Amino acid sequence: MTTFTVEKVANADGTIGRCEVVVDGGVIRAVNPLPAVRSARDRGREDTPVHAWAVPGFIDMHTHGAAGHDVMDGDRDGLAEIARHHLRHGTTSFLASTLTAPLETLERLLPLLRACMGKNAREAALGGAASLLGVHLEGPWVSPEKAGAQNTSYMQAPDERSARLIREYSDIIRMVTFSYHYPSAGEFLDLLLQHGIIAACGHDQTVDDRILEGFARGLRYVTHLYSMTSSFQRVNGLKHLGTLEMALMTPGVAVEVIADGRHITSHFWRFITHNKSYDDIIIVSDSMRWAGMREDPNRVIRLGDLEVIVDGGVAWLADRSAFAGSISTMHDMFVRLVREWGVSVNDAVRMTSWNQARQLRLQDRLGSIAPGRAADFLLLNGDLEITQVVKAGELVPAVPRPVEPGRSGPAPAGPGADG
Repeated sequence: MTTFTVEKVANADGTIGRCEVVVDGGVIRAVNPLPAVRSARDRGREDTPVHAWAVPGFIDMHTHGAAGHDVMDGDRDGLAEIARHHLRHGTTSFLASTLTAPLETLERLLPLLRACMGKNAREAALGGAASLLGVHLEGPWVSPEKAGAQNTSYMQAPDERSARLIREYSDIIRMVTFSYHYPSAGEFLDLLLQHGIIAACGHDQTVDDRILEGFARGLRYVTHLYSMTSSFQRVNGLKHLGTLEMALMTPGVAVEVIADGRHITSHFWRFITHNKSYDDIIIVSDSMRWAGMREDPNRVIRLGDLEVIVDGGVAWLADRSAFAGSISTMHDMFVRLVREWGVSVNDAVRMTSWNQARQLRLQDRLGSIAPGRAADFLLLNGDLEITQVVKAGELVPAVPRPVEPGRSGPAPAGPGADG
């Protein structure tokens, strides 16, 4: 049994004052209030260190990779390193996101990911890796008109072979991003919902009446808002709103936000939150293989079949025509929400952990610090920097958060945040 003494425990539904979090067997057994400490001298006499905050571990529903590895590599060791990297930066659970690829590529990749989930579960139970909760298929059922950093050659409408893929791997597929404009998208949506898979609209060219029909049918999630989400457009000369606008004004439709200050700036954030409740916002990293590595704008790296560079805190297509994913961590975004965009710690927890747990129907196990929940949480100092990651009740060394370009502060040691 291990006890952690903290000044405040922050959950989405409120803050618990000075208390001890009691952990045993990888589970939180109790959160016990403690008397307030009167002075720094009193605090210094205690045997147990006191942390400023405890917050639930982050849950990233959209990440493609990190530390030089990508899910599409199909490499067991690489996927294990992705899980370790995310854990060291405060993400205790995640979905492995794929890129648009031929169906035969996914048919080869998904059995490997299924096998990796078993190995990952064993490592995560010992506190050695973030938990791989399942797979997020981002395409190939998306629109070539909104490809972004994905290969249009492999994009297609959902068909019977696609349906067979979903049925065969419904045990590990937790979310699918597709464009609802395809004539076959309605039946595909029904299939996803029948298997308990989150149906997400993204990289799409869907217009107002069509997407409203999808919302009514059960499509209640939009992938990385403002990143290749359909918006105002003309169809046969007539004006239509897109998925972006309809999602913003439809309560209960969850929207992903890449809060890295590049994909979404403070101006976008104010507009989103003017229209959406915090309950409907899912913060995601959408991180790619260069997350956690030193930037080098002169180095061209591969993202699927595309060439990418990393510069100014974000990944770009080599011609700089579009972003190609973020290099930020969920912790970077949590700090930005609170310290730059004026969000309370509780609401930041809501958007980085609790909402994700609800979407994945895991709120009885993840997303809050309470008795009976998994002992996956972070200990933070007064500046919200991670002092300790706790995974399955085990202590994990945290990695110092690198300073963004143009910002002052301590630099990470070594050649990169992860060495």
